Amino acid sequence: SSRKELHWHSTVPSLVRAITGASGLQRGRKYTHPSRSAADPTCAAVRLVKYPCDSSEVNHVMKPVLTPTQLQRLKEHEYRTEGVSVLERLVLRRFWSWLVLRLPPWIAPNLITLVGFVVTLASTLLIVVNDRNAEGLAPRWCYLFAAIGIFVYQTLDGVDGKQARRTGTCNPLGELFDHGCDAIATYVYVVATVCAVNHQEYPYLMLVMVCMMLQLLYAYHWQAYVSGVFYFHKFDVAEAQFGQIAGLLLTATLGPEVWQTMLPGVGISLKALLYPFVVTLTAMNLFSAYYVILTGGVGKNGSTVADTSVLSPLLTPLVLIPLTFLSAYFSPSHSLQTNAMLFMAAFCLPVAKTALLMMLAGMTKSPFPLLDSIMLGPLIAFLNVYFGPFVPETYLLVAVAAYNVFDIIAMCVSLCLEISDFLGVPCFTIPDTRRAASSANGKDQ
Repeated sequence: SSRKELHWHSTVPSLVRAITGASGLQRGRKYTHPSRSAADPTCAAVRLVKYPCDSSEVNHVMKPVLTPTQLQRLKEHEYRTEGVSVLERLVLRRFWSWLVLRLPPWIAPNLITLVGFVVTLASTLLIVVNDRNAEGLAPRWCYLFAAIGIFVYQTLDGVDGKQARRTGTCNPLGELFDHGCDAIATYVYVVATVCAVNHQEYPYLMLVMVCMMLQLLYAYHWQAYVSGVFYFHKFDVAEAQFGQIAGLLLTATLGPEVWQTMLPGVGISLKALLYPFVVTLTAMNLFSAYYVILTGGVGKNGSTVADTSVLSPLLTPLVLIPLTFLSAYFSPSHSLQTNAMLFMAAFCLPVAKTALLMMLAGMTKSPFPLLDSIMLGPLIAFLNVYFGPFVPETYLLVAVAAYNVFDIIAMCVSLCLEISDFLGVPCFTIPDTRRAASSANGKDQ
């Protein structure tokens, strides 16, 4: 076979090593094939693994996400933030600064992020496996594990940036990886929370809450796309995460029936009080984000960083949200009421990818893609219930959910490969040269 043919037994190790940096670059040097000069532009696998490959090998596996122009703009991107939440200012930043000094300098920041993400994902999957319909049926220890998982993710998410500055490994790949995990993790622990509170009693209110919280994630990246700055409020992500942790711990301690407790002097249950509280706080942050979106454009004539209309990203929620609620309403099997977790994986998970695409557009100063492949699944599922069903609804929802997961993973892996190749840095390791420098700095301190 010709060299350009791609075989699974050679490609899979290449991609794995390219992501992990298990190569000459991991040891602080670039690999150069004997028949090529060091200046020869080669693919990520050549620079990051021990054996050579064709320069188009990675592109044979998955389609490139970024153009050369976008990669160059990504390299020139500078991360900017404004504001800090109450808990971060008073407690969390000090805790994170103390903790990062206890970490060895060879641990890569992205590896810290990944560990936190895996922990919170695993803890939520345990709940979903035992409670596929958000009825509070999982064992109590699952909710305890989920609460610990959110705290671990929050802590490691706060430490990773400090570790990057400590080891001199700050780069756009780290920012993108961090916020990409944040986007998916937001969906994950929202799912854990709705299961703990037994929101299935009011399925449409549950769906409203989930959609609002995910749209807040989308709006945060939207305002950064418009203004070039990530804005944080007095009550922000950290406070919301601690609220979710408190809810999970309450369920783990007293059981899901605690949310049915009638409050004395008020005459309503604890769960009924929770809805207006969460909706009000989410709406306040949404209005704040939309104010920045409408007034904070830094491009030409108040446009986005890519000089596009500040309203152009509005099309995505205008498509996804109606598809979600109409599919729930027209579902012949009442899938929202009978299989809530599967329904949300099919219709709500796409918001995580659109938020990541928004951030990518802002970092590369590129137009936001108004329509993406992740929207295909919800559209097909809606057409199936509205005009059919032509395919059993549960089977189609499983297919759509699986497609969503695959689509997100494929994009994330492709981005890691492309950016790692372009910047010449491994994703999950620190080269020995920088590791030695950070160790020396630590000794000096």
